[in-house]
Amino acid sequence: MTVTDTLSQADELRLNTISDEQKAAWVMGLDQQIGERIDMASYAHSWPAGDGELLLPAPYDRVYVLYLCSQIDYYNNETALYGNDKAVYDEAMSEAMAWWRRQHCPDNTGNVQVMG
Repeated sequence: MTVTDTLSQADELRLNTISDEQKAAWVMGLDQQIGERIDMASYAHSWPAGDGELLLPAPYDRVYVLYLCSQIDYYNNETALYGNDKAVYDEAMSEAMAWWRRQHCPDNTGNVQVMG
């Protein structure tokens, strides 16, 4: 999923007047945080010029849309929606990080096994 894909999906779910630049900044910031957690560099920094792939693959890439929806609701003072969105986002992020650990866990010899 790219930054533009994320913006498009979130805009379909949440009516908003927030600029694409602000929403992209939120998505790229999240991708950078994820990159720090999994020790990988994010390539989404050049949006819109080079709309690179975000770090999490499908189906875990829904994290980005959930995060963006929660940010939109937060800044629109939709506190009930924000609380629900945040809970769903937190669960999705936990699932994504658990998947990442399973795919990149050390084997019994201490070597990292990267699984497809």
